Amino acid sequence: MRFTTFTVFCTILLTLELRVESITRHTNVKCEVLDQSFVEFPVCNLKVLGRGIIAENVYIKILKLPVQKISVNFGVYKKLSGYHPFLFNVTIDLCHYMKHPNPMNIVHYFHTAVKPYSNFNHSCPYNVSCNQHDIVVKDFVLTDQMFAKIPLPMGSYMFSIKMATDDVWRARLNTYFDVNVDNQN
Repeated sequence: MRFTTFTVFCTILLTLELRVESITRHTNVKCEVLDQSFVEFPVCNLKVLGRGIIAENVYIKILKLPVQKISVNFGVYKKLSGYHPFLFNVTIDLCHYMKHPNPMNIVHYFHTAVKPYSNFNHSCPYNVSCNQHDIVVKDFVLTDQMFAKIPLPMGSYMFSIKMATDDVWRARLNTYFDVNVDNQN
């Protein structure tokens, strides 16, 4: 246990050394429907807002209501020769997290980053009887401050979110981004 803690601490220190002038940027987004009778993605794209400013837009339309139980798998992957697991891969009960947000949970960092750009802000049951309850992420731009508590070394990454209801995987959202794009050798 001490060796693992020491290794993580050293990795974070080295990462902080390497990230002097960090620039993060979206490179791609892919939305995949695993159960077409349950969910659809009317919007899943990147939009250029300005020079070097790329925003992600995702619209998730849930077709069956109400949603009582939601599980979400979060994973970060680093591109080496293909995408390989990096840092963490966790599955959480989203309904429990939304009722009792825990700032010590790794998911909390990602939720607080997306929260200003999203309407996803309440707990279960998730009633989708009208369009205002569809999940929308609009003009989400990555900033270096989002990675202040979880520093990433220079490279290309994929952030994968896989959603399940009633223990059946329904959809997958993969967001691709680069760290230190302008400073690479």
